[in-house]
Amino acid sequence: MKKNKYILMLESDEHDRETSSKYFETSNISYEFLKFSHEVIPFLKQRRQFGLLPSIILLSMNSMPEMGISVLKEIKSVTSLKHIPVILLGENTQSNLIKESYANGASTFINKPFTNTLTDLSIKSFIQYWFEVAQLPDESPTLSGMPG
Repeated sequence: MKKNKYILMLESDEHDRETSSKYFETSNISYEFLKFSHEVIPFLKQRRQFGLLPSIILLSMNSMPEMGISVLKEIKSVTSLKHIPVILLGENTQSNLIKESYANGASTFINKPFTNTLTDLSIKSFIQYWFEVAQLPDESPTLSGMPG
């Protein structure tokens, strides 16, 4: 089974986008960045029309204007998007926020590392797990379940 290596990342921080893009390119992973939370659902609906949904969605918890948890809830409320693993990226370990993320359908919650060494290890582990270990859906489900 050939795995789709395409990540959609919601990240407003330019440095984090640059760092992530270097790792994705090194690992031959296609990616797109969105800077604002209100762009995610329209972007996914447009991509869905062409059968080009991402295999994984990364959401920064500190996105604007809505927080990543709100975007997660929106994604998981759309039937034809529910199958996409959504990973939240936070900058703290508040247990209530982590619990809320999982309760609303997050596949994983990752704290952003604070050093280059930890960033390197975290991103390599993330890529290895999601693209070499985990089983990802081949295709998006039928389009009939998606409103609008």
